[in-house]
Amino acid sequence: MPPELAIKARIAQIRASGTVAQPNTWIGYTHINKNGKKYTYYRLVKAVRIYKGNDADNPSKSQVKGKMVKYLGTADSEAYKEMQDAIARRNEIQRLERKLQSLDQEVSVAQPKKRQTKQAALTTLVTDLVEKVQTLVEELVWIKREFVLQLEPNPIN
Repeated sequence: MPPELAIKARIAQIRASGTVAQPNTWIGYTHINKNGKKYTYYRLVKAVRIYKGNDADNPSKSQVKGKMVKYLGTADSEAYKEMQDAIARRNEIQRLERKLQSLDQEVSVAQPKKRQTKQAALTTLVTDLVEKVQTLVEELVWIKREFVLQLEPNPIN
């Protein structure tokens, strides 16, 4: 099986195995001290771009902040474990897609025949244009010579 098909099949298999987390999401946490004990609670956070003042048109001057999307509970909760798995699936799919993209780039670099075909077509076109220009120049020289001959006074017989 070609590597591209194997990667695409693996991506389909991962997608079918469960939910896949959205891009630019992660698990955030907060610590709470209560009655001398430390509790950690988890939540799903999504990246949100914040624009300030007149900089709404300039994305380079914006900030990225996290916005809570979903409460996940403690480390023992089912929602937290499912989201960890979903993020792991998303990261694996992204890794495979990058690998697939690099394979596509390798294939396009390894096939210079297309570029040679384009180069040959361009060379043919330029050669044809040069020949036509030379023909036009020769015709203009002939027309000029004929015009000069017509302007010269004819000797009377």
